Amino acid sequence: MSISYGAFWLIVAVVALVVEIISLGLSSIWFTGGGLVAALAAFLGAPLWLQILLFIVVSTILLLTMRPFAQKHLAIGQEKTNIDSIIGRTEQVLETIDNNAKSGKIRLGDVDWRAVSDDGSVIPAGTLVKIEKIEGTKLYVRRELQL
Repeated sequence: MSISYGAFWLIVAVVALVVEIISLGLSSIWFTGGGLVAALAAFLGAPLWLQILLFIVVSTILLLTMRPFAQKHLAIGQEKTNIDSIIGRTEQVLETIDNNAKSGKIRLGDVDWRAVSDDGSVIPAGTLVKIEKIEGTKLYVRRELQL
């Protein structure tokens, strides 16, 4: 009887893998690992309750430990846009950046962008800054270190 449960768990693992390949959304790969462990347990003669427990535990552990890592390093579900290419660029301040006075501009191409100091410091016009992030139409910048 263990062999038929082993085959069942292998089918579960293969189906989960196929669904993952089709969706590419990190939605079912965890069940592939759980299914393989449960299949191994079945082939070694483990009782059904242990196979189910192993499937649930292994799938959960893989989901909780690997999903954040995979999402961060594989950029799943994150589509880069042209605006993302601005982050990290070094530009010159066009108008003094003063968060309290709500002033500050940087020109990118032929467009003036509202600039905000990332650390709250005042950054005079003409200073080189690095673009750290974008929120809406605001560029968050920090003073570029000059050697």
